[in-house]
Amino acid sequence: MKKKLLVVNQLQFGYHIDYLFLARYLKNEYKITFLCWEYKEYTAKIEENGVEVIYISREGNIVKRNIRFIRSVFRQIAADSWYCIFLHYFKACSCIPVFFNKRFNIHLDIRTGSITDKTVYRLLNNLLLRWEASFFKSISIISEGLREKLKIDRKALILPLGASRIVVERQIRHKITLMYVGTFYKRRLEDTIEGLSIFLKGNPSADIVYIIIGSGWGNDTENLKHAISKYKLWDYVEFKGYIPHDELISYFKLSNVGLSYIPVTPWYDFQPATKTYEYLLAGMPVIATNTYENRQVINENNGVLIDDNPESFASGLGKIYDSIDCFDENIIRNSVQDHEWENIMLKLKHYLNTFPNMTEYEN
Repeated sequence: MKKKLLVVNQLQFGYHIDYLFLARYLKNEYKITFLCWEYKEYTAKIEENGVEVIYISREGNIVKRNIRFIRSVFRQIAADSWYCIFLHYFKACSCIPVFFNKRFNIHLDIRTGSITDKTVYRLLNNLLLRWEASFFKSISIISEGLREKLKIDRKALILPLGASRIVVERQIRHKITLMYVGTFYKRRLEDTIEGLSIFLKGNPSADIVYIIIGSGWGNDTENLKHAISKYKLWDYVEFKGYIPHDELISYFKLSNVGLSYIPVTPWYDFQPATKTYEYLLAGMPVIATNTYENRQVINENNGVLIDDNPESFASGLGKIYDSIDCFDENIIRNSVQDHEWENIMLKLKHYLNTFPNMTEYEN
């Protein structure tokens, strides 16, 4: 008999990589129902065999849609007998344990603190998160650094970011094929374009290509394209836009260096980057900005740390360019083997299995 697991996440199923892999690795042991918002921007609905996904409309203003979401969560909880309700943090989620703590195992998962650049809002949002977390008996959080920053209970399970081990036959066409995959939102990727221009001025014959994959909000994409045009780098930059996660493998084959460019700020410092681990588990050295979380994993055997400015990017790129033949793919992968999804989800399974049986289950 499979235990019933209700997963609640306001991000649409399949577009939050952590939770896509959570569903994939837990579905054989749990009967999973996934409750999430439906975003009009995401025209393709990602499916996973063995996972029931229930979508909630985001129509209306922010108040109406949040009330609708919470009501839908309450109805779904009341409609069945759940072994565990696994919540990805959202504002007002603390009302759920208030009403259901005595009937179900309710777990709160924290993937991020506030990342707004407005100091007062960031402080208030983090205080709210900490206060809401106090209502939960069971909590997991993405890193020890973030746990300390938010002052979350020391008993919280550290459930880190992960990635899948990727072993491919490289199809390298250039000495360096640099790959960036991720959001453009507030990442200041224009710095890397200017940095590439600086590097090429000092190394005009360099054999290098920079592949950019992802999307942003507002003018993020246009600003990045404008920077490529401004520095006349279209011969060196391949701008791909958004590509689904399951279709990225061909680009890992073509690339031999990864880029994890996160502005070095108080709000990003304790925020691990998924792509750092994906690059490393693909055996690629990484050029990574010098955040607290990147410092925990990047060393001379698997990459280089840089500051978040064009000059430092150019310098780091030069170091990688000169030493690319010195890196060993197996050493790189093994440096972060604890962050393979299989190991992380095994850890989560053991943790969830310690919960008491509060009800009976059906097939």
